[in-house]
Amino acid sequence: MIWYNLTTLCTFVSKTSYSKMALLLKIKKLFTKEDYDFDSPDINLRNFHPQLYIYLAAMGIFTNNRDSLLRFIWPSVCISLLFIAIVFEGMFLVHGVIVKDYAFATECSFYFLLIGMVFAVYGGVFYNRDEVFQLIDDMNNDFVFIRTMESKYRDRFLKGQLLIHKLCCIWYIFMTTIVFLYILLMLCSLVMQSLFKADIDVIRPLLFPMWLPADDPYRTPNYELFLFFQICLLAIVNQVFSGYIYMLFHVLLHYYCILDMIIKDFEVIFDGLDESVVCLLSKDPVRKQLQSTLNGRMKRIVNWHLAVFKGVKTVSSIFGPPLVYQVMVSAIFICLMAYQVAENLKKGQLDIIFVMLLTAAILQLWIPCYVGTLLRDKGYAVGNACWNSGWHETRLGTLIRADMVLVIQRSQQPLAIKFIGLPQLQLETFSSIISTAYTYFNMLRQYNPDS
Repeated sequence: MIWYNLTTLCTFVSKTSYSKMALLLKIKKLFTKEDYDFDSPDINLRNFHPQLYIYLAAMGIFTNNRDSLLRFIWPSVCISLLFIAIVFEGMFLVHGVIVKDYAFATECSFYFLLIGMVFAVYGGVFYNRDEVFQLIDDMNNDFVFIRTMESKYRDRFLKGQLLIHKLCCIWYIFMTTIVFLYILLMLCSLVMQSLFKADIDVIRPLLFPMWLPADDPYRTPNYELFLFFQICLLAIVNQVFSGYIYMLFHVLLHYYCILDMIIKDFEVIFDGLDESVVCLLSKDPVRKQLQSTLNGRMKRIVNWHLAVFKGVKTVSSIFGPPLVYQVMVSAIFICLMAYQVAENLKKGQLDIIFVMLLTAAILQLWIPCYVGTLLRDKGYAVGNACWNSGWHETRLGTLIRADMVLVIQRSQQPLAIKFIGLPQLQLETFSSIISTAYTYFNMLRQYNPDS
């Protein structure tokens, strides 16, 4: 009997271990796209990056049935809850300032600004709905065109797209971990109170601090209702804000890959062509054929180059308002989070949640600034690739000299998201905002006499 029980236990353990290994293997395949057919003739944006379409659908942008009324259901629910939340946080902020509870007011200020950021994202996407469709169609057309090209172009492009997919997974895992820890630590605190402080009059924890003018938000059933509301609100903010940052770096890195293709085209623009044909008369059929080949290669380069500028301009229209808001309030975000961490450290406590929120606040600003710098430098690299293509070493360069001059001149214009009130998204901007946040942090600690 004992032997039978041991055998059963070992079998159960081995099956459990096998299930865990199988789950980890599936997660790995999802991350690396091992099961994806990179040689398929049907590769497009939808089947390579389905998460992009899922995010747009959650934002009320249906790419199939574009005028369906169902697209308004989820955004309406989200915006209604967000409106209630921002009214509450505004009330809490005013109360914290009145009673001089600056820690409470500081935390409420962060949530108030964060919800405002989510409203800015919704506004930018809804108002520029047609531009979103145009952007998605253009990106999909890039997939459709490049999948028909030679393997050296196709592999280079899909390698860049795979990197975008991996970065997407890492970003969502990071943000979901913050949300999960936010809820988990609150539940752990609640369980600890139930086990060891059941007979003591204690305040049960919520995800966000609350106050009501004529009632106690921590009594039953207020506590249960507010806890459910806050969990829903946290999920909505994570869905909208995380997706916004993801879509921003996805689109910019997509056009970074296109610029990389242009540079590759310049490296081989004269390959396989006989420069002695230039000596023939311009009406000679052989020279006409050569001229046509060179014009075709330059046309593809120019079309791609114009598409990149058009895509960045479209991104500016869609995400200009939330980016302006993000740049304006990021210094305050980072300052408030750093202040909360410093206050807790002063009390001998390390608030893991606020440390992670501070990290997320820095990352959400660093990501677009870093990608913006990459895109700007890659745009300049196109001009350098054109200049260094060897046009001066071959007589073939005389046939497309005017076109190459135009490309070089165009590449001198910095590739950057441009919107009223928005500085160029570069690492220099990130450094400036961090410096401003540190200045605000010092001012806040000097203003609060208890700090």
